[in-house]
Amino acid sequence: MKREMKKYILQKLIELLFTLLLVTLLSFLLMRLSSVDPATAYAKRMIGNPTAEQIDKIRVQLGFDKPLLVQYGSWVWDLLHFNLGTSLANGHDVWTDIATAFPKTLGIVFLAAVFQMVFIVIISCIAFLLPWKVPKAAIRFLCILGVSVPSFYLAAVFLDYFAVQKSIISVAGNTTVLSYVSPAICIGVFGASFYTPLLMDALEHESNEDYAFYARCRGLSESTLLFSHFLPRAAIGLVPNFLQSIGLALANATVIESIFSIPGFGYLIVNHVLDRDTPMIHAEVFFLALAIALCNIAADFIQWSIGLKKGVQ
Repeated sequence: MKREMKKYILQKLIELLFTLLLVTLLSFLLMRLSSVDPATAYAKRMIGNPTAEQIDKIRVQLGFDKPLLVQYGSWVWDLLHFNLGTSLANGHDVWTDIATAFPKTLGIVFLAAVFQMVFIVIISCIAFLLPWKVPKAAIRFLCILGVSVPSFYLAAVFLDYFAVQKSIISVAGNTTVLSYVSPAICIGVFGASFYTPLLMDALEHESNEDYAFYARCRGLSESTLLFSHFLPRAAIGLVPNFLQSIGLALANATVIESIFSIPGFGYLIVNHVLDRDTPMIHAEVFFLALAIALCNIAADFIQWSIGLKKGVQ
């Protein structure tokens, strides 16, 4: 088993390196194909009305005149030495800005994950214990609505109602921990709506298993069976997919943060794309791809471990 685990981990590490290589190379390629020249954008921001000679001089200074593969190789070499350069927009060290912003995004995603887990478990358990079909059908219908509504639209409506109309939350300057709850809810609605019917179906499946029949013959109540047997068995099968959704939530946070004016990782990405800040863009794409890939690898590893354990049994 240890040999198989080492082989599996090595395989996933190779996949991780290949994914990061491909994503970051695409980042450089897309920047090159863009109609906006980063050297021109930087020159206009620094000088105002630069001449062609000044733009060419800045292009040489920033290394944008070199071939694409040379630029990419130089960036990878600097990355291996933990040097991501300096922001062209504000002159800050790239590591410093990312280290400041990324924890905010992780906090929002963590709160969204907690909200999803609590909602999924509570609603699924309530639906399982209800003896009527109409409330269960209503829950499934509401979940379909929750999956259908885009997160950015939900965030805009949420902000308009609670900030503009009711003045309960602030429109801008959201830097406190409490202000992360609103975007976390908007991000978590999709996952909560998606996984609640899946857990409901899994609980129903477990309740029809043979062990459930014999447990009922022993006099165990449905609530005891639910929390002691059905829920743990049903939830473990959804864990890998749930971890993958965490990676998607990280990507989704890039838009939601801009709507709520939270200076997180996504807020940085949007602003630096508008500023054509290439050192920041390449670094942000790298870390976002790394976070998503690690979530997917963790999900695959758990799924592989579950399958291996069942095979041994």
